[in-house]
Amino acid sequence: MILRDKGKITKMLILLEILRGRKKLREIAEHIDITVQGVSEYVKNMEKEGLIKDWELTIAGLEFLNNALDELGDFVSESNAVLKKLQVIEAIAGERIEKGEKVKLVMENGYIHAYRGEGNSTGTAMNSADKGEDVGVSELRGVLEIEYGKVNIYAMPSIEEGGTKKINPEKIKKIIEENKGAKIGVCGVVAYLSVRKIAKIDFQFSAMNAAIDAHYRGISTVLFVSHSMLPHVLKTMEDKGVPYILEKV
Repeated sequence: MILRDKGKITKMLILLEILRGRKKLREIAEHIDITVQGVSEYVKNMEKEGLIKDWELTIAGLEFLNNALDELGDFVSESNAVLKKLQVIEAIAGERIEKGEKVKLVMENGYIHAYRGEGNSTGTAMNSADKGEDVGVSELRGVLEIEYGKVNIYAMPSIEEGGTKKINPEKIKKIIEENKGAKIGVCGVVAYLSVRKIAKIDFQFSAMNAAIDAHYRGISTVLFVSHSMLPHVLKTMEDKGVPYILEKV
């Protein structure tokens, strides 16, 4: 196997560099991460073996490179095939599914569901399952399409501004009504105290991370954030690449 033959791999890399037009020992050494002396020794040996002549690949050199790349390509293909067979997705059966059936995967209510047939993301059912039961799906191909959830962040008044005393409960109710169906999260004391008597709080602990996870699962979130925690929450959203809308309560 080519991956077990370090010398063969190094020869292949040097020949590729020469094909790219690199003929300086130092430049080749930097690109394949070995010493200049090492490159020099390999080049001398390959010249003796008839793989290189005057910094050009001979027919024998081209054949060696082609065979090495084919061997490497076969290894990658075989490894990918093994990975695909081993990779398993847990899903909820959207209908009765029989073992061995082709199924399409879709995201619904934050969880992957499987239905008979083919779609943008397709696999093979590993077990039979009735609607609502768990089913394993292997031999995956395609990309699971997800309509990401929205994240609406509402900044609460600071303690210095009056905290909860500055909150208008009717405005909180209106915000929740306007975002019907979205999960509700709170970050911080002022946010928690302002919302707890008005609506059911879905995310109370680690609410910021829950909102990010919900976003990627296609679930929208209304996140009420205390003033002191706002900079951290916004920075984390930006670092994670999660778009958000920010408003003051």
